[in-house]
Amino acid sequence: MQQKPDNRLKIENLTVFRSELPLFEPVSFSMKAGEAIQIKGTNGSGKTSLLRCLCGLSHRHQGLIRWNDANIDDVKDDFYAHLLYIGHALGLKPKLSIEQNLDFYQQLRFTQDQAIILQALEQLKIGAYHDELVGNLSAGQKRRVALARIISEPVSLWVLDEPMVALDVEGQAWLERACNQHLADGGMIILTSHQTIEGINGLTELRLNETNWKETYLMDEGLA
Repeated sequence: MQQKPDNRLKIENLTVFRSELPLFEPVSFSMKAGEAIQIKGTNGSGKTSLLRCLCGLSHRHQGLIRWNDANIDDVKDDFYAHLLYIGHALGLKPKLSIEQNLDFYQQLRFTQDQAIILQALEQLKIGAYHDELVGNLSAGQKRRVALARIISEPVSLWVLDEPMVALDVEGQAWLERACNQHLADGGMIILTSHQTIEGINGLTELRLNETNWKETYLMDEGLA
């Protein structure tokens, strides 16, 4: 999909709930083409939960998510057509080959381009294993297969949850280069990472400030 230089994402007073209690104080931010943001916070602060809400995988939140000035609930088809989410669970079928997994995700977007799949695998140094079953791969190789989707499914908005996990130094450097090319082409990136990221151009940070929901929950349950 060709990048649209006028795409915009805006988050207004968003927080996520667990057991009816907010995980973090409301956050607001906006993004436009060519921008990247890293969500930071301690373990359990709600980083993954925030990403899942942004992608429509969870509705346990309060606040507004706007895509090109419209509520994403009103423009779902357009929003999801521009979105690629790669989470902790990589979403790979172990009994399918590498190439079959990537082909499956392409078909969900009503496209089929074997050439770009092979190109992606070559970039990630796993082209020789294109017909290998995913279940036979190492953790690092599986991560590379999942990340190949950012090449084989060219969309505007990447949402990446801990994308550096299980990658060696070479793989991390490749991902940073791929991110920079995506931004230069007018894409947007939201990511989390426990690792220090210095190679993504213009990467800004948003830190989640935890609420005292844990203490409140224990008090309400009579456990404090």
